[in-house]
Amino acid sequence: MGEARDHRNYPCVRCPWRRDVDLAEFSDGDMETLRRANGRSGAEAPRDAPVVACHLDKPGTSHAYRWCAGWLAVAGPYHLSIRLAVLFESLPGGALAPRPGWPRLYASLEELLKARARQLHEG
Repeated sequence: MGEARDHRNYPCVRCPWRRDVDLAEFSDGDMETLRRANGRSGAEAPRDAPVVACHLDKPGTSHAYRWCAGWLAVAGPYHLSIRLAVLFESLPGGALAPRPGWPRLYASLEELLKARARQLHEG
């Protein structure tokens, strides 16, 4: 029905949603982008909230802007634009959950931010 949205099918090696990644490598600006794109049950991110692309994708390449697999799996279900993309078949519903064989992901943005604070403090 809708225009297909390009997205990663697996979290990249430096995905901030992965529990095995050094979150100190990400800036406060990166974390602010995640905050603006975040929602939760009963307080979904509005349609005009940003959608998070994989930070490894670069303009001018064959993959200039793919939606982040980790973000889709954790925050996507609570983002109204993402839910509409699934509803209009622009994005497969399976993109909104981790799949077997995936690395362990943080369960929420709050958990990710707490882990980053610990890593910054320890580093």
